[in-house]
Amino acid sequence: MKRISLALCACLSGMGCGETPTSREAATADVHVQAPHTTRLPADLAIIEKPLTEPLTADEVLCFIDLVKSLPEGKPPEFSPVSAAAKVQGLRLDAAIVAWREAVQNGLTVDTLMKGWNPRSEVRRAINEKQIPPRALSSLMLRLSCSLGVEAMGGRRSVAAQRVIADEKIDALIARIQQINRSGQPIPDACWEGLEEATSLAEYLAVLTTVPPENMQLVAEHKDQLQAILPMPSTHSTPTESHEDHHIVPVHFEEPTRPATPARKSTGKSRR
Repeated sequence: MKRISLALCACLSGMGCGETPTSREAATADVHVQAPHTTRLPADLAIIEKPLTEPLTADEVLCFIDLVKSLPEGKPPEFSPVSAAAKVQGLRLDAAIVAWREAVQNGLTVDTLMKGWNPRSEVRRAINEKQIPPRALSSLMLRLSCSLGVEAMGGRRSVAAQRVIADEKIDALIARIQQINRSGQPIPDACWEGLEEATSLAEYLAVLTTVPPENMQLVAEHKDQLQAILPMPSTHSTPTESHEDHHIVPVHFEEPTRPATPARKSTGKSRR
């Protein structure tokens, strides 16, 4: 969008070339009347589908805020819940971790969001009237949400640091599960739940590291407005203390009905 704005400025400034001072002044006066000092693209041009790694623009953020204000109740479209849970039954430990990571990746895509696209009729009608494609709006909401996620976690450095911590928790839980497995005892549900949460969090943080650094200033400038209309997702929150503690609990927490699990990269019996 910056390229379009710069191209327009170049065209306007080029209108005076080869003209007399009088005609140049007249042209300049027309420009001031017809084009304001700060231009903004209309929503249908500013809001287009882009990948998560594409930097946000001021036009996109401002148009989104204005769009939501114009919608019924001043709220963005709500998406119906779409299950992105990984199916890990019967998988080895390493395969289950890959499945959990892929589930997070797949959940943070426009294609997945569009499966739950079912806004109320009045909201849908308002968006259609502004000629904004649903995929384009979903794309922008995803980019804004992930940018807010980085902001909420303290910035890009904090996200990177928390990702390291999450990966360390994963390694610790894997070691604990392998230790219990070697003892021939069943694996506690708490270990599996903690590993799934830590893996999902680590992958979410990995996705956040792809958010362009340019987004942070724009999000900070409009933080209050964006947070008021675009709540942070709660599906990738930090694991609870109970699950963090479970990977170091003694064996007496084990459940007799849970079968043994093979090592991370070995073959053997399935998880369930």
